[in-house]
Amino acid sequence: MNPIILENYITILRAGAFKSKDNEIIPMSLHKWHVLGKMAKEHHVQGFLSNGINHIKESRASNIPNITIVEQSDIAAEDANENFNASKAFLSYNSTKRKWEELREEEMSDIHNISDETLQLLDIIIMNADYTIDSMVNIEGVLLLGRFIRENKKAIDYTKLNKWLAMTKMVSMAEMLGTILIEFFDFSQDELPFMKTQVKNSNKIFTQTLEHTFRKQRTPLLTCLHLATFETLYHRFSRVISVVRDVEE
Repeated sequence: MNPIILENYITILRAGAFKSKDNEIIPMSLHKWHVLGKMAKEHHVQGFLSNGINHIKESRASNIPNITIVEQSDIAAEDANENFNASKAFLSYNSTKRKWEELREEEMSDIHNISDETLQLLDIIIMNADYTIDSMVNIEGVLLLGRFIRENKKAIDYTKLNKWLAMTKMVSMAEMLGTILIEFFDFSQDELPFMKTQVKNSNKIFTQTLEHTFRKQRTPLLTCLHLATFETLYHRFSRVISVVRDVEE
């Protein structure tokens, strides 16, 4: 995958999801910006991308061109579709599923000590696992996990969560997701108390997911040459028009 697209994509998503401050954008051609926008649509993160672009433009002068990278209709469709709905989390192994149902029933029955946010966090992790089985890493799921942790950090009971992760055999999955948040989205390990160790292959798995999407969105070489010629001609034509206007003035 083109490393510039990869770096800009992660930078903008980090800004859009977590309001990060380190948002250096590398200049790209219009074609690369359109590829980046298509990747966001594939991952159902158009809203995060749009927010990130606006955040970067507001905070400092940026190298983001004044073009429509994300259509507002795509953002509206993303919100309406509920692409990542953690309430639909599902465990397929009967014994693990039974333990999960038992812990939920036990937690819900203790009205005075219920930790709804902790249950929701477990569901988000399990839902990420469901998607990962079919399609590697779910980018939207990772961002929503990070957002939920930061927005509910005071309400999450990590003692319960660690116990539940062990019961549902989700320890490795949680640590893989946590490693991605640390490696790519500026989380510290202190923000993720469920992590005992970072998972070495998380970086590779995450980038392979992006590379797979990039290959699907990649434009054939002949088309790229046509686009490059068009952009060059357009740039030169614009300069000629500018010179003529200067002379007229």
